Amino acid sequence: MTILGDVRRAVNRLLGRSGERAVVAKTTESRDKWATEAQEGEFKFHKNDTWRKTPDFMAQTDRLLRHFGFTPEQYAGKVVTDVGAGSMLRTKFFTDAHLVVLEPLADRFLAEIPACDLKDAAEVYSTPAEQLIDGLVGRCDLVISINVLDHCYDFPQIVDNIRQYLKPDGLAFLTFDMHDKADHMHPLSLTEKTCQPIFDKAQLRIEKLTTGVGDALGGAQTYGHGPFTLNYWLRRADV
Repeated sequence: MTILGDVRRAVNRLLGRSGERAVVAKTTESRDKWATEAQEGEFKFHKNDTWRKTPDFMAQTDRLLRHFGFTPEQYAGKVVTDVGAGSMLRTKFFTDAHLVVLEPLADRFLAEIPACDLKDAAEVYSTPAEQLIDGLVGRCDLVISINVLDHCYDFPQIVDNIRQYLKPDGLAFLTFDMHDKADHMHPLSLTEKTCQPIFDKAQLRIEKLTTGVGDALGGAQTYGHGPFTLNYWLRRADV
């Protein structure tokens, strides 16, 4: 049995009378099964990856974040939290920012991948994004997540945590591949239809929504799966 098979069966059970296919914002697997399949696959990918160790990784990051309207100096002296940082810090793009890492595999990356630079962040939490970090509540000027959230376990809980981390005037920027199907490495199916009510419930308003990444990835409009990325700029709706 696989996450993909179980998710498909769960989706089929949720088909409405209209016959429209439901979308999945939380895996139907146990957390242990998710951790041993999706998370182990993610760790192996990063451990074997050589591209992130090259200068092209940060050159691509520079193109990507500038495409989304960010500049290196705009968060100087401010708190930038990277949700799902992976093994290398894209948020080094932001010069003189107080960088915070939320990455469930951080301890393993640091122990087993010599080139891993997560140690350069001011704070590193080797915990799942679904787990609220009390010390970050209300502290963050920017919470950013790049090509991560479709790999996770419980999207609504992550979104709720992100809102709690934001300062009243803080910004959450979330960009991930749009999926209408799930697989063992991407156990969440995230679409505009999925995301809107989850953001609403978490009291986050959509300031801006775009799709694709322009020319930042050499013409591709996806990080690797699905037809295009969804890119959300979100603000607290309760202020």
